[in-house]
Amino acid sequence: MIRHWLPLLLIYAILIALGLIISDQLSGAIAQKAEAGVSGMMWMIGLVCLVYMLASAIPFVPGAEIGLGLIAVFGARSALLVYGCMIAALSLSYLIGRLVPADWLAASLRRLRLYKPAALVHELAALPPAACEARLRNHTSNRFLLALLGYRYVALALAINLPGNTVLGGGGGLALFAGMSRLFSPLGFLITLLIAVAPIPLTVVMMGYQP
Repeated sequence: MIRHWLPLLLIYAILIALGLIISDQLSGAIAQKAEAGVSGMMWMIGLVCLVYMLASAIPFVPGAEIGLGLIAVFGARSALLVYGCMIAALSLSYLIGRLVPADWLAASLRRLRLYKPAALVHELAALPPAACEARLRNHTSNRFLLALLGYRYVALALAINLPGNTVLGGGGGLALFAGMSRLFSPLGFLITLLIAVAPIPLTVVMMGYQP
């Protein structure tokens, strides 16, 4: 049993480590540019934000920490830009998740010897969202899982703001899985995202923080 899960745990650990390394490298690059002087660097700010957006869309990369680094360097004037980049990044991850073919996902799970999840994914692929939710409710009697399913948008918002959510895949991973699950409507996901990502940038803007 341990041998069966060891390769998966190793892959999981590598993904978390790579995410932390990417975040650390980007944060260091931002700090170096700040020390060189911010004035006259609008093109650099735009480039950094683009890289930040793409990095935040990658599962297991702690994008929130990179965003906080940007705000710490550039102050309140960057808060709304950081907010917009995070919304765009997680929306991109969600869209990619929606486009992932269910057959491909089921085949990947079978390669990992996760035969029951693979069969469930294959079964749910042909069902509309409402029927998919009903099937999942019938599939488990666990109250916690049923509560997560019923309040999934609230759970997603909380998970996005959960400290250390890198172990859950980070914001990019959570958005990707939300899209792959087909349980989150595009509009519902976007509204959840707009609310979940808002607290820190909004607080910074209201306080008028300047580095």
